[in-house]
Amino acid sequence: MTSYVARRRVDWGDCDAAGIVFYPNYFRWMDSVFHELTERAGFDQRRLRTEFSLSGTPLIDAGCSFKAPASYGDDLEISVAVTRLGESGLSLLYRFACGDRDVAEGREARVFVKSSGSGLAKAPIPASLRLKLEGFHAR
Repeated sequence: MTSYVARRRVDWGDCDAAGIVFYPNYFRWMDSVFHELTERAGFDQRRLRTEFSLSGTPLIDAGCSFKAPASYGDDLEISVAVTRLGESGLSLLYRFACGDRDVAEGREARVFVKSSGSGLAKAPIPASLRLKLEGFHAR
């Protein structure tokens, strides 16, 4: 299994009045790192539309557990791995660390969708994209 690893420096504006990262930022970072992972896997949201006639990969579930505070100036390492790769959806596990200190652990479930007459409908993950995502699958 190969995790995708990203780095983020905690900015002053990422923190609350207590000087620790305001929790919604972890969700923002997870979303951002997911899109970096898809780019690394060779596709992005625009390419899903133009080459695969898909509408995107919306969230259907998300959560985060906080282990230790992070603060202004901290350098976070964010690793993400695919933990489940289904017919039309995938689950992801994110780990946030600052040096050797575990800061948070997040999870997302996403589904590939296409436009339908009544809105959006699940769509199978295209075989070529599934193959690329397999490279980030934790077994």
